[in-house]
Formats: sequence, structure tokens, C-alpha cells
Amino acid sequence: MSIPQEKSAARSRLSRPRSAAALCALTILGTLAGGLEAGADAPASAGADELAFSVENMDPGVSPREDFYRFAAGGWLTRVPRPEDRASYSFPVIQGKIINDQLQTLVDSAVNSAVSAPRGSSRQLVGDFYKAYMNLEHRRAQGMAPLVQEFARIDGLSSKEDLTGFLVDEAKTNGLSLLVGFGPSPDLSDSSRYAIFGATGSTALKEERDVYRAEDSAPRRLAYRAYVHDLLQVAGYEESEAARVTALVLDLETELDKAKLTRAQARDFNRLNNRMTLAQAQALIPRVDIAAYLAAMGIPAPEEIIVTEPAYFRAVSAIIDSRPLGDFKDYTKFRVIEQFSGLLSPAFDEPKRALNQAFTGVATLRPIDERAIAEIQGSLGQPFSQLYVETYYDEDTRRRTLELISYIMAAMERRIPTRTWLSPETKAEAMAKLKAFENKVGYPEQWIDYSGVTIVPDDPVANARAIMAFALERELSKLGGPVRNDDFNQKSTLPIAMNAAYAFFDNGFQITAAISQAPAFEPNADPAVRFCRFGAIIGHETTHGFDSIGRQFDAKGNLRDWWTKADAAAFTTEAQKLIDQTSSTPLAPGHANDGTLWVGENMADVGGIKLAYTALMDYLKAHPDEDRKIDGYSQAQRCFIAWTQMWAENATTEYLINIAESGDHPPSLYRTVAPLQHFDAWYAAFGIREGDPMWLAPEKRVNTW
Repeated sequence: MSIPQEKSAARSRLSRPRSAAALCALTILGTLAGGLEAGADAPASAGADELAFSVENMDPGVSPREDFYRFAAGGWLTRVPRPEDRASYSFPVIQGKIINDQLQTLVDSAVNSAVSAPRGSSRQLVGDFYKAYMNLEHRRAQGMAPLVQEFARIDGLSSKEDLTGFLVDEAKTNGLSLLVGFGPSPDLSDSSRYAIFGATGSTALKEERDVYRAEDSAPRRLAYRAYVHDLLQVAGYEESEAARVTALVLDLETELDKAKLTRAQARDFNRLNNRMTLAQAQALIPRVDIAAYLAAMGIPAPEEIIVTEPAYFRAVSAIIDSRPLGDFKDYTKFRVIEQFSGLLSPAFDEPKRALNQAFTGVATLRPIDERAIAEIQGSLGQPFSQLYVETYYDEDTRRRTLELISYIMAAMERRIPTRTWLSPETKAEAMAKLKAFENKVGYPEQWIDYSGVTIVPDDPVANARAIMAFALERELSKLGGPVRNDDFNQKSTLPIAMNAAYAFFDNGFQITAAISQAPAFEPNADPAVRFCRFGAIIGHETTHGFDSIGRQFDAKGNLRDWWTKADAAAFTTEAQKLIDQTSSTPLAPGHANDGTLWVGENMADVGGIKLAYTALMDYLKAHPDEDRKIDGYSQAQRCFIAWTQMWAENATTEYLINIAESGDHPPSLYRTVAPLQHFDAWYAAFGIREGDPMWLAPEKRVNTW
């Protein structure tokens, strides 16, 4: 579902590389030992204030025909203020806090037993990583010492002819894909085998690309400029030198970003599937020796390479030619500082805090212990998850999740034949894809073995590099064989992630252990709440297989056009309705949303609630004794109230502007009502008629899945 987390400019920018391809900036292609001692805390419960379903959270004084959001969630919106240290307060944040408390208990136990735990065990790894991160006095005393050797290596770059090896070293040592990156990932056209990709390099701002395309006087660009400058000064740069390098960073990153496809363009995977010989790829960027790059990474020279953005490669080649070598050395030093700043002296917190305030409206950073847990999640996600699953996740929850999945999949199987806008040929392909779904719940069947990674209790930078080296070596070891995907190992699908996600290449979704609790999943609630919250999340993931991106891939996870031209045109027409709805609903005055970026998520929301409602009706037919009113509301009504109430959100204006300008997912508050307006059953449940404020004309309602 890629549930929107609270975006923060101070989020961790250093995370465990998911693959060699991730080290090489193939971010466009990702979509994706021992438990606690007896007496550990049980999973925290959620009440009305935590957005568990409750009539207390409603405002029955408001007509659902006038303002369904206030009707369903007005009581909570009035009663529960946004904490000052949160840019957004909604169920992902609330449930995230519950999960964080659980993780803190695990960390405390791991810290207490790290010395006696076997080397390489999950307890030792997690405990010593946490100790190293939390030793602020040691980090302060170390200053920039952990990067001195790296700076000396950067200073040693004496010629552009040495640039290739330099870029490889940055990828391998620091996890940075500067300018360009090369590495393996599943072949777009045949997901059973690996291909070698050439992809765009990264910039320090990975999501807020609007900053690079704004005028110099734009507030968000000024905030980023101040961040770069202040970060350099904390690192020891004199004022004049910090000013010079700051200007360079802004200019170079702006130049690089403008050479890239827009985010909307990059959602068309056919634009990215540019196959060519190694010689043809080399001709795009003469300054970088691709064969030498691959050899240094330990990758045999391929017969062909997939260059995701050829125009970008040409632009980078021109940038290398036009700029002096010193620019790339200065820029690399900044990126290394920025990459590891969260693990260095706490003096780096102030620049991050200021950027966070400018981008989200929150003037504080998360508490240091929460940031430590976030770093462990990003670096030792699977060992941490193993401790979590053994302590907090039970097989009954897994069983009940699988039961919901069976109802949702059955509902989708029945809906496909009823899609009158699809031809029989395309319906058959869609049905074949649905039947091939590989869905996974809770945790992986096989955990990744981290026992060979050396984690020490006093050097967080060394720990981060050890984990990056392990991940790279492990991914490269897969070359030469069929694709071997690691379940529940993407940042968004770790068992401790509060999320669910569909994977295009795998053609299936993963529901994490952490999301499988209240308020998202209330297993003892009535059917409407179970189906139209957690079931709708499952339906959302199911629909992702057929949304504007998912429809580009077939039952085997291969990029293949399985649509007739007429059906593809009909789909585009329907999707445009969602784009128009989003673009005409500004989150903040003067900040229109980009409907092309949200169309996949919005289509999945519409499909999710429709599938949940359909599955609910199926369940109630089989269990008529449960089809009863509660607190005066029918199961149909409680279904839609439960959905809207779950997505209630109190947020700062700055946060909403940040989402409007840079987010590729809608904020929670947009999801409260917008999807419901495309569903006839919602109108019938509350008597909403033409002329009511909640009415959306039938011709504007999407009718895809």
C-alpha cells in the first residue's frame, strides 16, 4: 500500500542497501535468533483516541450528505489534537508509535544481553548497533574523524580518467550512486533472469525534486540551500568555503535533476526499457568506462545493457566535460557528509531540524531513541524483524489475514468478468494474472543470515559500512543464476514496517506483521470494520496489480502489453477521472496536487474499498447472524465510516504543501472520502443525492476495477 509515513526532511538518509541495483540508483525498479525473555510486553492496544473504530470518533451532528469526513471522524478531529512534534497525526503515525514502543522493548532487551549473546545473533547485532548510535558523547568527541580517510581518498582523485574507479568506490564504500550507476536487477522483459542496468545517479534530496526545479527565491529551495551550508559549517568548512560549495551543490544537483525524466514519465516502464549493446551504452557517456565499472563491481561484461534514461547519460557526459574535476570532488565530500551525518556528531542535528521545520512545519526532531530504532530498521531490518515476529506476531493473526485475503481475491475474481469496458481477450489476461498472484503474509519463510556481519558497540559509521558491504556481496552472489527475491526485505516490506506492498516483478503482495494489529486490523471487531479497514488494505494491494503501473506487467511479472488498443484507451479515459479529481482538490491554497503522480494509489484506494465492500457482502451472506446494526448503523454504513475514520488526519499546512509539491502518495485526509465518491453503494448507504455537497456526478466516477 505504501502507506504514507510522516515525511520528514530529517529522515534517515542512510539505509541498508536492498540490492546491488539499489547501490547503483535503480530506485525506479523497487516497488517495493532468539526472542524476548518471558514476561515481555504484549502488543499495545488501541482505543478511540488511537483511531480504533468507535462511534465516539464520529460527529453525528453533521450530515453525511454535507460533509462525510466530519460525520465519520469529526469527534476525533476535535478531541485529539496533533502533537506539536508531529507534522501529521493519523493512523500510520499512531500505529507507528505502537510499533515503535514494541521495538523499543526489543532493543532494551537486546542491549542488556548483547555482551553475552552469541556473536552474529540478532540480539548482539541489534544491541551493539543501538549502543554505538546512542553513544552521543563518543560521536561528539570523534567529530569528523570517521570520514578523514574518505576525504583523503577523494582528494587523491587527480584526473577525470580516474573517475570510473572513483564512482565505483563511492557506491561500494558509501552506498552513493554519484552521477550514474550500474548493476543487476530483474530483467524488465523476463523477471526470471537478471539484466544489467545503467541508471541515473542520486541527489541528496531524493523525493523533494520540486526544490531543484524551483526559482532560487522559492522558500523550499532557500531552506535546502541553508541546510547544505549549515551542514558544511558543522563539518568544519570556513564560511566562504561553505558558501562556495553550497552554490556548487545547488547548481550541480539542479542540472542533474533537470536531465532526468519527470516522476510521471518514469512511471511508464517502457520508457525505461532501453536495450542496447555495451558499445552503444558506452557511446552515451564516454567519460565513464562502463566495462571497467562493472569489472570493479565484480560483474561480468554483459552482451546488452538496459539504460533507463539515455538522455540523462548524454547530459551527464556533457556535465563531466564542462565542469572542472574539483567540482566533483567538492560535491562528493558534501554527499559523504550528508550520507553519514546522522551517525556523526549530534551537532548535525540543528541543520536537519531547521530543514524539517521548513518542509513540515515541525520545529523539533524525533527523540534520539526513536531515530536509533529507525536506523536499525534501515540497516538490520531482518534481524530486528526476526526478534519482533518471535515476540509480537502469532499464527492466529496470520490465519485470519489469509482468510481476509481469500475473500478479497474471490471478490476480484468475480468482478473481472463484469468489467464491461474490457474485451474478452483482456479479461482473460487479467484473470490469468490474478490467479498467478503470490501473496505472502507476516514474515519470510527463510530469514537472511546476518551472522557474518561485524557490528561493534562504538563505531556507527563502521557498522553502516559493514552492512552495506554485506548487502552488496550477497546480491552480487546471485548473478549467474535465476532471480532469487528476498521476501519481506524491502524497506517498505520488512515485517517491522507498518505497510503492505505489491511487487510488480513478483506479481503478488506482502502484508507485514507490524501492520497486522490495531487500529489497521481489529480481529475482534464486527465484519464491517475488519473488511473495510484491513480488508480494504488487502484490496488496495490487489488492485495495484492492475493500476496504471501494474497493468504494464503480466502474470509472470514481465513488462508486456497484454491490452488491446481499445481497452488501453478505455483504461486511460477512466484513469483521467482520478487525475482530474486530484488536480481539482488542492491540499493547501496555491498548491495544486499532481494527479498523474497519485493516480495509481487513488485507483488502488477505489478498488480497495470496492473489493472490501463486495467481500463483506459475501461474508454476511455466509454468516447472516453477523449482519446486524450496531449503534444504529448497518454493516454497509459501518463499512464506509470505518474506512473514513481510519484515514482521519490532523496535519500542518507545511506538511500538506510538502506532499502536494513532492509526494507521490496522497495524504491520509485525501483518502478519507475521495475514493468513496466513485462507489454507488456509498451513495445508497447514506442517501446521498444529486445536489448534495458529497455528490460526484456519475460521469466523473471511475469504473475500472
